[in-house]
Amino acid sequence: MDEFVSTVENQVIGLHPLDTQAAFLNIPYHFFFGNDNNAADFMPNDAIRLSFYRALKQFPILAGYLRPEGTGQTSVVIDKDDLNMPEYVESTSNTHYDTLRESHFHHSAWPKGLTRASAITMAGPAGRIRLANAHVVRLKDNSGVIIFINIPHYVVDGTGFFSFVELWGKHCLAERTGDGQLAQQASQLEYCFDRDIISRHLPAERKPLGNETMQAYTGFSPIADWLAWLSPNTRGRVLNKAKFSSGVVSHTFRVSRQALDSLRKEVGGFIADGSEDQLTDRYLLAAVLSKLIARAHLHRKQQDKANVSVAGWLLGAAWSALGVVAGLVGYGARLLCCSSSGNSSAKSDSGRYQSLNLLDDVRHGLGIVDKQYMGNGLLPHNTQCPLDVLEMPITPKSLAQAVDLIRPIYENADAALVASFVDLLTSNPKSFTRPMIYMAKNPELLVITCEMEFKLYASDFGDGPPEWVCTIPSFVANFI
Repeated sequence: MDEFVSTVENQVIGLHPLDTQAAFLNIPYHFFFGNDNNAADFMPNDAIRLSFYRALKQFPILAGYLRPEGTGQTSVVIDKDDLNMPEYVESTSNTHYDTLRESHFHHSAWPKGLTRASAITMAGPAGRIRLANAHVVRLKDNSGVIIFINIPHYVVDGTGFFSFVELWGKHCLAERTGDGQLAQQASQLEYCFDRDIISRHLPAERKPLGNETMQAYTGFSPIADWLAWLSPNTRGRVLNKAKFSSGVVSHTFRVSRQALDSLRKEVGGFIADGSEDQLTDRYLLAAVLSKLIARAHLHRKQQDKANVSVAGWLLGAAWSALGVVAGLVGYGARLLCCSSSGNSSAKSDSGRYQSLNLLDDVRHGLGIVDKQYMGNGLLPHNTQCPLDVLEMPITPKSLAQAVDLIRPIYENADAALVASFVDLLTSNPKSFTRPMIYMAKNPELLVITCEMEFKLYASDFGDGPPEWVCTIPSFVANFI
């Protein structure tokens, strides 16, 4: 840690309006590593701890503190004399790794106290919101290690989060192997935290935002304005007291690469333009999930079982339609499905449309993917898809019809659309809390984000990549 502190330079990073959209949420993940070779030096704590602080030297923002600058505006202050150091905890557990593997890594088998943060960004006992929490748990008989890491959405999105975890692993691998070249390469990696990069790449052109997006971010909402007015600490307390994410159970499914490619081949033959090459994983999975949810709602309505949660129907539909088996070994697409409990209403046929929020990344539209920008780049596509398409039985042809609805929405996300969205947020900094209220008023809204570009399984601390990666047991309702 002293090595990191000695390198800190004072700076203030003004957060961009894009950073505020999910500012009330954390990014918490668990990484499970098994010691299948019974190695005595398996992922040693000293090396993991040392490499954490080495990675932190390249992510100094994680040792800063949040400073409100006015309604909807926040800065991160990095002060070498007043650092807000990440929480770093080490512990041991009597749980054996085999127990976790046999349970398919279900959270009911996890060691107690593993998760150090909830879905909501909140201040800790010291009265500050830590910008990183890490917990390294060594399992019984050195059978494995679990690493929990959380970073608030205030400072990074998925790109920044998994870039940090991957860098942490690189430093650890270099330290353990004594590979000076790898250590130098890792130390020379540069990351951009300058939020002005967004403004510098905005074009002069603009295009209209969709009606659903305008409804989510504009309009009269005293509650949203009040939440935006609160400090980050107070807003976190309010949302926690309101039990914003209570009653939510998260589920992780794994689909093999082979199964996804096979499905793409079947669906590709029915795509409107006849081009299977245009059928990306993102389009296909968004179509699959949209239809699963729509049919789950339909099934629930037909059966009139008010006490059964959407999650239960989703799980049943997923297994029957795709043969998705939780805990399947292999690397492919990872789906994180979070759904509320049976007490939440689901107006699946309101207007005969399914409300969707398809999250995209402004880096692609602005052409800055290669700039290593670590700030938030979420671009929401709020839309409605007709239920007469989504409720059809799941077949390659009906999936292709859903893809034909969803693909143009993603393809519309060029630089002009990004610029219009940034204009919307900049003109009203308080608007970042409005989608939260919009979601509360529209409990049938389904949010879909694609994390396949984030290299969830790229972190290698010297004994290979993790076997399983997942978020916390209770995240946010209707978020996939």
